[in-house]
Formats: sequence, structure tokens, C-alpha cells
Amino acid sequence: MGGGGDHGHHGDAAHGGDFRNKVWSMTGGPYCRPKHWKRNTAIAMAGIFLVCIPIAMKSAQLEQRPHQPVRPIPSQLWCKNFDLE
Repeated sequence: MGGGGDHGHHGDAAHGGDFRNKVWSMTGGPYCRPKHWKRNTAIAMAGIFLVCIPIAMKSAQLEQRPHQPVRPIPSQLWCKNFDLE
């Protein structure tokens, strides 16, 4: 009636110590401090920018609006298809 049943855990702190060092996770667990994390982060950010900047430039080049917007929108600053009134 108590539910759960016996799984042999019986208080891990008393029988086996800290369970966190036995748990695997993609992020490295509770004591994660990978080597060169700053360099790896910088490389990942540079890769993201190298992919996103050409996409944004092509998007601005292809942007078209059949009607002038009622309010100013940010893309009017860099898109060459707008007449600034």
C-alpha cells in the first residue's frame, strides 16, 4: 500500500555515499568544469555568427513590402527597398 516497492536503495547516503558521482548527464553532471570552456564557447559563438550574418544580409536584400508600414520598423534602416519619407 505504501507504493514503490523495494528497489534496494535504502538511503544512498548511508549505503554508498553521494549518488551524484554515479549519474551521467550530457552537461557533465553537478561538478562540470570542462577544459577550455571559454575557448569552446567562443568558437561556437563565432560559428553561429558566421552562419547567421550571411542569412540576415540575404534576407535584407530580398525583403519586399507592397505597402509602406504604418509605423517605422527596424529593417527599414538597413533594407535598400524602402524609401525613407
